[in-house]
Amino acid sequence: MTEVRDPYEVLGVTRAATRLQIRAAYLARARTAHPDLVGGRGLDVMRALNEAWAILKDARRRSEYDTAAGGVSIEAFATGGHSAARHDEPGRPFWTGAMGNPPGRPSGPVLDGGIFAGWSIGEIARRDRGYLHWLRDRPEAKPIRPDIDRLLEPTPDDDAPRRGRRR
Repeated sequence: MTEVRDPYEVLGVTRAATRLQIRAAYLARARTAHPDLVGGRGLDVMRALNEAWAILKDARRRSEYDTAAGGVSIEAFATGGHSAARHDEPGRPFWTGAMGNPPGRPSGPVLDGGIFAGWSIGEIARRDRGYLHWLRDRPEAKPIRPDIDRLLEPTPDDDAPRRGRRR
């Protein structure tokens, strides 16, 4: 498990900083540490920046962090308290399960990897159909491709012209 540092220290802001100042500090540091720019050596820095931003951007979580209410560990703040945060499991990329807990009403096969880990394809279809279009063409989705195709199949309503008043 990675050690979670003080989010104010990670972003280089004071405890009295406004949300706009915190956001500006996050964006400035992310521009210099993003793995797309600096390669793999930026992964740990970017992970720390994202965890700090996740805590400080939410007024409730920031307040809880500042007062350390309820004896919640810093690790719980970093993951948002989600049980679906799987980025610390060995052999899994840090973004696995990044979308958090599934919203409910599962239908179809459940994914065990990727940002939607733990979500059914029906839940993903309601939230992000574009992800299913991308996933359909991936080799790891071959076993569930028929289910994805059924969800993405156009309905008669999709082709019907919209009738409305023109202005």
